[in-house]
Amino acid sequence: MVACRPTCAPIPWQLDERDASGKFVLDHGGDANPDDSPGVLDTNDLILFMASDAGDRVPAAALPAGSLSVTEIQVTDPRSAWRGWAYLLRYATAAPQSPIRYVRYDPAADRLEGARVALGFAHGTPRVLALVAGDRAGENLLDRMKIRASASFLWGLITVRRNEDDVLTLPVAWHEGPIRVVRRERFWIRLSWRWRTPIFSADTAFYRDFAEMPVTLHLNFRPRLLFADVAIRVSLDFRDLDGWELETPDGGAFLRVDGDMTADKLALARQDGRWFALHGPDVTLVQTLALSPSLRGVRPRLYYRESRDLGDPPESVAGALPEIGYTLSAWDQVASGDHWFAANAYALPREQSVGEFMDRLRIPLHADAQPLLPDSAEAAERNRTQ
Repeated sequence: MVACRPTCAPIPWQLDERDASGKFVLDHGGDANPDDSPGVLDTNDLILFMASDAGDRVPAAALPAGSLSVTEIQVTDPRSAWRGWAYLLRYATAAPQSPIRYVRYDPAADRLEGARVALGFAHGTPRVLALVAGDRAGENLLDRMKIRASASFLWGLITVRRNEDDVLTLPVAWHEGPIRVVRRERFWIRLSWRWRTPIFSADTAFYRDFAEMPVTLHLNFRPRLLFADVAIRVSLDFRDLDGWELETPDGGAFLRVDGDMTADKLALARQDGRWFALHGPDVTLVQTLALSPSLRGVRPRLYYRESRDLGDPPESVAGALPEIGYTLSAWDQVASGDHWFAANAYALPREQSVGEFMDRLRIPLHADAQPLLPDSAEAAERNRTQ
């Protein structure tokens, strides 16, 4: 992959393959899944590169010589007049590659690192969130991601409550490239000695500045046939973001993290839970929540708590500065079948407007590819003589 600015040079890119079922092929780990046609660019595979690496449009004659074929990829921002171009060149032998890597994965530590943050997992859930640069670089800001679920069954005679320590996992699988790391984990929650939840599959795609974290599940029956009053809370318990500021979709004033649960903070529980932002000295952390159309009956609300010492076990450090996330209720209308939800996280520059960023998410970039040179011996000879 080449971009010209104006000199043409390789840029980072990767090929992510999908198997016949449409799942991403992950070539490492105990739960790896092979491709049915490895090394072949199929119609369901993905070519990825950073739009910010795109360059100028140039004629084929200006590109590096020696390739068998050239494909021009144009990236367009519908919100502006910006356009950028990159060129995919195919060689008979090894092609030149960029040495740049935007992400790294340490499987022994189960830790992902990008440009601004590092994310680590333990026992199936995130337990590390550290800044890569700044005064607090390397410090773990996160106690854990909390998963608190409750439900009653046998006509309300028995109530079951479970948390993240009840999560059981299968071995992790992953695929690593210079643009993103895809990490798959399958897990379920133990309900009793005879009962467990359906198996969830989480394919985290970790990029330079953000992470997509979709979770899929299949229900064999409607939850209301066995359970009632199902409530799930998923939240991030931060150790100490004292002095950071919270922004929410209501457009009101930022709320300062200081350990004091004011009336404005208590009122957050009435807000629709779709996104929140935490503004720090060096970075702004944003999380968004999306639900599949099949979960439209589920009601998401923001969850927020601040306390310097009030415990909510299990946790490593008592207190929360802050704990923020979502509560999901009204599961009684959910049908059997396939469902998904996604909590996507972004690490933005401190000066970035979150409102403007959310508008940009709603109108994605557009990419269009077209061949410039045919894949033939004649084209190869023409390239060699240029």
